Amino acid sequence: MRAQELLQQAETAQAQLGSSTFEGAIGIETDGEAFTLLFKGKTSAAAEWISMQTVGAPDDAELTIQMLVRDGRAWVNEDGRWQSTPLPGVGGAATGSGGTLGAAAFQQFARHVQEVRVSEHELIGGKPVTTIAGEIDTEGMLESLTDLGSSSFAEGFSLDFSKLGLEIGDIHAVLTVDERTHLLDTATVTLSMSAQGKRLRLELRYRLTSSNEPVSLPSPPG
Repeated sequence: MRAQELLQQAETAQAQLGSSTFEGAIGIETDGEAFTLLFKGKTSAAAEWISMQTVGAPDDAELTIQMLVRDGRAWVNEDGRWQSTPLPGVGGAATGSGGTLGAAAFQQFARHVQEVRVSEHELIGGKPVTTIAGEIDTEGMLESLTDLGSSSFAEGFSLDFSKLGLEIGDIHAVLTVDERTHLLDTATVTLSMSAQGKRLRLELRYRLTSSNEPVSLPSPPG
């Protein structure tokens, strides 16, 4: 009950967030290979921006990409040039700190944490935080991911993992909530899955680096 109360406070604080910056990484291990996807981003009341870059990708297939959502439109930059891309079904709802990118997306993970352990009033990085650790409701989380996708860049897309022969193992989450702002401050989510005899392990790390401070976002042509 206490964890649910704290996560609800974090969700309410997130909905009131005017701007933010964040960073993180997704570590991927499969078939004896490992590489990392680094990301960072900014959100404001007018727009959201995220940049992603692979490090150590197999076959040197490194990728650098930026994505911008502004006024119900989206742009992608893969080769130094901004190109408009469809953003169906959202109107202007995807813009701002409560939209599809950044902390709002990670808040979706938080609501599905179960079998929870809570440690309050810890001092980490010079600030008081509450740590919430536990297992994740896999089915609920995947439904949230599908909802995020269908509301933004992949309307109508759905995942049926049973048809793919995909088995998802336990998913563990460790979240910290800043006790001063009630915002989700950091998140670490790990999961493993297997399909057709191959195993994949993912570790996702997220950190909110600023909140309600001025941010500057790119302005694509047109």
